[in-house]
Amino acid sequence: MLSALSAQAEAAGLPAELAGLLDMLPLPALVLEPESLRPRLCNAEALALLAPAGPAAHGPKEALAILAAAWATALETAPHGPQLRRRLGRLTAREVPESFETGFVLPGRTPLHLLLRARRVRVGGREWISLGLVDLTAHHQTEQALSFAHRQAEVALAGADLGAWHWDRRTGVLQVTERWCSMLGLPSENRELAVQDWQALLHPDDLPWTRALLDRYLAGTSARYEAEFRMRHRSGRWVWILARGEALERGPDGRALVLTGTHLDLTAQRRAMAAQVESEREARRRLADLEMLYQAAPLGLAQLDRELRFVRINSALAEMNGLPPEAHLGRRLWDLLPGLRVAAEPVLRRVLEAGETLTGVEVQGETPRAPGVQRDWVEQFYPVRDPESGEVTGVGIVCEEVTERKHAERARDLLVRELDHRVKNLFAIIGGLVVFTARTAETPEAMRRTLLGRIEALARAHDLVRPAMAGSTALPATGGGTTLGQLLEALLAPFQGEPERLSLDGPAIRLGATGAPPVALAMHELATNAAKYGALSRAGGRVGIGWELTGEGAVLLRWVELGGPAVQAPEGAGFGHRLVRQSCAQLGGEAAFEWAATGLTVQLRLPVDRLGN
Repeated sequence: MLSALSAQAEAAGLPAELAGLLDMLPLPALVLEPESLRPRLCNAEALALLAPAGPAAHGPKEALAILAAAWATALETAPHGPQLRRRLGRLTAREVPESFETGFVLPGRTPLHLLLRARRVRVGGREWISLGLVDLTAHHQTEQALSFAHRQAEVALAGADLGAWHWDRRTGVLQVTERWCSMLGLPSENRELAVQDWQALLHPDDLPWTRALLDRYLAGTSARYEAEFRMRHRSGRWVWILARGEALERGPDGRALVLTGTHLDLTAQRRAMAAQVESEREARRRLADLEMLYQAAPLGLAQLDRELRFVRINSALAEMNGLPPEAHLGRRLWDLLPGLRVAAEPVLRRVLEAGETLTGVEVQGETPRAPGVQRDWVEQFYPVRDPESGEVTGVGIVCEEVTERKHAERARDLLVRELDHRVKNLFAIIGGLVVFTARTAETPEAMRRTLLGRIEALARAHDLVRPAMAGSTALPATGGGTTLGQLLEALLAPFQGEPERLSLDGPAIRLGATGAPPVALAMHELATNAAKYGALSRAGGRVGIGWELTGEGAVLLRWVELGGPAVQAPEGAGFGHRLVRQSCAQLGGEAAFEWAATGLTVQLRLPVDRLGN
């Protein structure tokens, strides 16, 4: 190769000794003309690096000519060629070479990345450019790969909002990323800190156990390093951090020497979790309050699904139905209360299908709580909807039992009608008393006194009836209380006459505020009818009233008329007849009428406990 270089030197007018020196260099080297930048001399390393293809197949001159042509083409057309031409054209360095890196592409060769060291030299009375080449292609490719991997890691970390750290325990320095700094409000240029400074940022309560976790991982006794702890922000607040790390290098003793890992800011997540926990706690509290209100409500409440099965029910409604709450769940209303199906099912279907809210629905029926007793309810039915789709998923029920109120209303209606009836009859009764008194009075004055006494007795009896007519259960004060005998004496005094035409016989049976008015109404009605049409309407007529206790907890009261007009059973039940029966029914009793030829007999059977209420 030396002879080839000598031939190149001779052709370029350079000393042969220069060729020898060039051949001794271990690096590719060129000698260029300053003006044209044409290679006039090169060593074997330069040919191997820069020649397009197969330079060994040519002679020295031909090989240099091929290299020169490829060099000239690269300077004109390659991506970095014009820039390299300008750089070499401005070269003035003589004592100290000028160094720079550049990409270089030769026809037919793989793109190169070169470190060029160039300076001007004077040889043989002429100016030349001495150019040494260092091939950095492999190193550059490695750097590019590392840079690409680094960019990928940065994108991944940024996407995951992670800060990264790298700790070389041999130096005691912790290198961190910009995101790591920003989590704690630290300046982004402070990318390095001592491990002691890192420890100083940890919350005092978290430092001991965090350090213990880290020491176990450093010693190789734990498989991974992961910890959650608090670090002090530059503003003074505490930031929750999730730290993960892995050893990249361990010493002969197994202890970690180099570690790398990430930091994730958990503050917002922790705050959200705390808010969620508090929200759930508040929701549970409110749900408990609602459930307590639901169960303690004085109204009956329930919810049915689309199959009209109970999914929940409160204690009030369960008690109305006479079954425990758990006996309702999963069962339909008419499975428990068959008699309500005809009235309730069409209403419930209407709510499900049309989504209507129906209020003031009156329902009647019997329940297991009180078999055989007709009960009354006023109910509201409303659709239960899915909060997201709005679809009707069931029926809600609000139920108020109004049995007692309905009884009271019916009693008031009855008493209002009775009042009307009594007002009409009052004149007839007084007229009858006038006629009856006139028959036996010897003088007008005697008639006046007798008649006034009877009218006053009638008024006193009316005072016993009036509370029931006004819807009240209060009785007038009677010292030791009111008994059945006392009530009948006061009530029937206006009809007694002289000689006595009424006889009372029976044990002392106490009457309560609820039991007295129905008995008074029934007895007053029987006495009125007897005065108008029966035994008390003519002289010689008598009425016997007797009562006794039976072994079945009932009072058996008999009204027997004798000596009156001929009795004939009516074709239909008149108002008085119905009033007596309804008064007995109000107390859970019954009345039986017998129209015999000798006179009317009425038998009342009344529960003794209801009379005393």
